[in-house]
Amino acid sequence: MAAMSAGHWRAFWQAWGMRELQLLLRAAWDPIHEAGPGEYDRHALRVASLLGSRASRDGIAAELGRIRRDELGLQPAPAQDARAANKISARFEALAS
Repeated sequence: MAAMSAGHWRAFWQAWGMRELQLLLRAAWDPIHEAGPGEYDRHALRVASLLGSRASRDGIAAELGRIRRDELGLQPAPAQDARAANKISARFEALAS
């Protein structure tokens, strides 16, 4: 993700960035299938922090895998996590440009 000033970054996330990320998580990465609204809010905050620190796609995929395993108690699915990380990264790179 391109570098933004701290103020611009906060405004971006408050205005619509977090909602966009929550929707994208539900669409591209839904390991519990058909998650309800708000189900991934706390996970979205962690992914947003990674995007803000310009984490790599591999770093985002690793975090999605950790959430899947440690917080949701599910079996690993690294290919699914990598696909979701690619979609999330690509979307937010496009939004930042």
